[in-house]
Amino acid sequence: MSVETGSRYRVHPALRSMPIDASRVEISAPFGTKRLRFAREIGARLERLSIEPSFARETLVKAVGTVIFEALVKYHFVLPEDASPALIGGLCVPTAQPAGQPLSVFDIETLCAGDAVLLHAPIQTTANSSVSVAAGGQRVRSQLAQSLRHPLGGDGQGVVIDLDFGAILHTKNLRLFDLGDVSFRPSMDSAQDVGERLRYVCRRIVESGGRPIVLGGDHAQAFYSIDALADRYPHLGVLQFDAHPDLYAMGAPCDAELNHANVMHWIRRMKHVASIWQVGVRDFFHQPTLNLRCEADTKIQSLSAFEAETQGYGRLLAQMDRSLPWFISFDVDALSHADFPQTTTPVLGGLSFYRLLACFEQLLSTFDIVGMEFVEIGDADHGAHDAAAVAARLVSRYLFHLGGAGPHGSFVYTPAP
Repeated sequence: MSVETGSRYRVHPALRSMPIDASRVEISAPFGTKRLRFAREIGARLERLSIEPSFARETLVKAVGTVIFEALVKYHFVLPEDASPALIGGLCVPTAQPAGQPLSVFDIETLCAGDAVLLHAPIQTTANSSVSVAAGGQRVRSQLAQSLRHPLGGDGQGVVIDLDFGAILHTKNLRLFDLGDVSFRPSMDSAQDVGERLRYVCRRIVESGGRPIVLGGDHAQAFYSIDALADRYPHLGVLQFDAHPDLYAMGAPCDAELNHANVMHWIRRMKHVASIWQVGVRDFFHQPTLNLRCEADTKIQSLSAFEAETQGYGRLLAQMDRSLPWFISFDVDALSHADFPQTTTPVLGGLSFYRLLACFEQLLSTFDIVGMEFVEIGDADHGAHDAAAVAARLVSRYLFHLGGAGPHGSFVYTPAP
């Protein structure tokens, strides 16, 4: 985390200080993953500063020194004055079964350019279904972890083989890190709180050169994940795979509230979003017109599911702007077989797997894909051909491209004599 001269800070309002012995104290915060030990005098100075609404960086540096100040900021015992109150609830909770290498949110700055960073965001803005999508992304993680994990457990040597593409990726080149789940306190947090944490973490990932892979959560999370890219990518393309345009408007007060049905209105107005392609849209519906205006938006182009399935993805691939970095926002209801309870808003028709996989290969080979997200995955029992499996498969191709996979050839692995 960068700390700038002249910035103002505040002590975490729930900071706890416990004496360890006659000369030292241990500080901690709820929902944090770090504890730090300092001299009692340092703890006393923090306690005195905690009653101040905010203070200058120089004030705390003078009180505790530069090294301790930077540690306090890094581990969120001291917060920037303008930081969202949502950060008080923590950032990410490690998962017991990570896909790839576990990574602490406090170590994001150690990432190398091009590293892929997985995280799950349990965002849900509506509750009108018996199936929740808040935790569905965890099923994608499970699919990935199962395929990437050494079959005998542990950290033994190995390679990852993709039979569809005749490709091999050495595990040393599999630069996938798992931050776990964005913190969510069911009795305390709103979808906005989770979104603010997601935005903060994604911003730090891309600042370090990483590529976020966000598992939702409903599609409202795209507002936070895409907004987080603004500083790093001031001109960005958004490639939305979806059965719905998510541009719905009712001419009613609900239009002013962010949700999974109107999120693309919010995204199209973002200054850094230069282009939006919507792929897989289909169905028909009644659009109200009272209290609404009809306007053209040249940012938005679409390739319907009908065109993709009957004519292919050629027009999309030819007309996407190759000068832009692109972020993929993938709603699994775009898929042809995604039905309830794999997703909560299924639509007749959709995108078939191998045509879609071929499109992804072209996208990953031709365009700068700086991250992706998968949303609207039902938290219900899934099978080998379900939406979570497809999402995991698409992520795997991203990892192969980022890792510089090579051809597998005709090699066969056999027991050594």
